[in-house]
Amino acid sequence: MSHYLDHAGSTPLAPGVRQAWLDAQDALSRRPGNPAALHAGGRSAKRLLEDARERVGAAVGASRAEVVFTSGATESDALALVAASRGMRRADAARVDVWMSPVEHDAVYEQREVLHREGFRPRIFAVNSSGCVEYSDLGPAEFERAALMSMTWVCSELGTIEPVAEFASYVHDAQADQAPLLHSDAAQAIGYCDVNFAQSGLDLLSIGGHKVGAPVGTGALIVRRGITMVTDRPGGGHERGIRSGTPDVAGACALAAALEFAVEHRLERVQRAQKLRERLISGLPQGVRLSVDPATASAAIIHLLIPTHHPEAVLLAMDMAGVDVSAGSACHAGVTRPSRVVMALGYSENQALGVLRVSTGLETTVEDIDAFLCALPAAIRAGQALDERDRMDA
Repeated sequence: MSHYLDHAGSTPLAPGVRQAWLDAQDALSRRPGNPAALHAGGRSAKRLLEDARERVGAAVGASRAEVVFTSGATESDALALVAASRGMRRADAARVDVWMSPVEHDAVYEQREVLHREGFRPRIFAVNSSGCVEYSDLGPAEFERAALMSMTWVCSELGTIEPVAEFASYVHDAQADQAPLLHSDAAQAIGYCDVNFAQSGLDLLSIGGHKVGAPVGTGALIVRRGITMVTDRPGGGHERGIRSGTPDVAGACALAAALEFAVEHRLERVQRAQKLRERLISGLPQGVRLSVDPATASAAIIHLLIPTHHPEAVLLAMDMAGVDVSAGSACHAGVTRPSRVVMALGYSENQALGVLRVSTGLETTVEDIDAFLCALPAAIRAGQALDERDRMDA
């Protein structure tokens, strides 16, 4: 029996989503058409697409006109950081700084090189020991040079909930009409946090479909009206000219259904995740500890520091026990690297090697948590055996 505890990586389709996708595909099969076409089939597809756009916007507190469909949060993040920063610099050449935190997802953090090539200057926020952005030292001098500032809503690795709305209020109070653009990646937040674009003070918001129970390859970027986006995705001028390409109509319908379900059941999901987290924490073996205070984090993500430098061995042992989890460190071609996110909290490279992320979802049961706790001690011993081998070889 498999016990899936990697919902922050990807989560199964939410109830009703598969049917929403099939219904849209059936409608498109009965009356095919490109939504950009003027004939009856095109108009029918356009109605489906615009209805999905309306529903996506309503689910996250945005208007229909602010929703740009994308292939996922990664594309949404890239569009937001680069295209919006270009637009801001076009209006004011002095705005060359682009701020982000060291605990951002790679979809944001790895845009630094692209931004640097474009003549921008990437800047990094400070964070505290729980990964929360500290911004009280920033003021008008920093804001007037910034094209854009990006702060994840929920850290995908640690689960830390960032003070997005508070930061937006702070920036706008300090800069009035001269504030930089503000962006947040909300891929891990929807369904567990109250995400309302209109009330957030943000200018851009990224959404990833397969993190909220929609199919892989679906997503959206919410762009406040009036924002200039200088895109590198020209073509037929689809999606307000921001992201050209024939839209995935059925995918948009599935995304709308998933977001509606996530928002409708948010409180229930949070309460359930909290109970599962409490059970997991209470059963952790000696030597395993939380990397951040649970009070600062999403209930659905539990990030652990484990006493080994070989998380890949722990993952393999857990997999053999039928438990699917992930490591916070990146393992490429057998080379284990310390997590930059964990190191940003002040941990050493060795400590940042021994990490494990458990993330729960709609289908997670008490049995899944118990299976994880049962398999964990032996899995850690497998990692520690390699630690001992390393010491002997040194």
